[in-house]
Amino acid sequence: MNFLLKLNKKYILISFLIILIFVFLNIINKFMVNKKYEFTEKNLEEIKADIIKPKFSINGNDQQILITANQGNFLSTNKIMLEQNVKFKSKRFELKSNKVLFDKLNFTAHSEEKAEFFAKKTAITSKGFDITQNGEKINFNGKTKLIIK
Repeated sequence: MNFLLKLNKKYILISFLIILIFVFLNIINKFMVNKKYEFTEKNLEEIKADIIKPKFSINGNDQQILITANQGNFLSTNKIMLEQNVKFKSKRFELKSNKVLFDKLNFTAHSEEKAEFFAKKTAITSKGFDITQNGEKINFNGKTKLIIK
């Protein structure tokens, strides 16, 4: 008698479906992994920064200034170029700019981009700024506008 006729058709059908599902899931898994890799590779090409979302602080005599940005690049061991939405924030003020050169050895910062300074009753916009003496002194450069409320 023929061997194939002795096999149960239900078992053959179930085995075939299990193999088909396994192959289908394997194909989907490979497709999804490749898409994730392409997406990550694309993001890495777009973002050419050494640091993503850097966050650190300067401790002055009587205040702490928190510094954040969207990205940063090391120019040397002590100098970092912070870019995109750079913020210097303390309990007393907030200073925003798009590009700031920060010296982590001397705790100084310099910018030639538009800067916005906000304090309790004061707003200052300028073409640039310099922060010295651990954040105790801020000099505004270029065309500067002072608003006292």
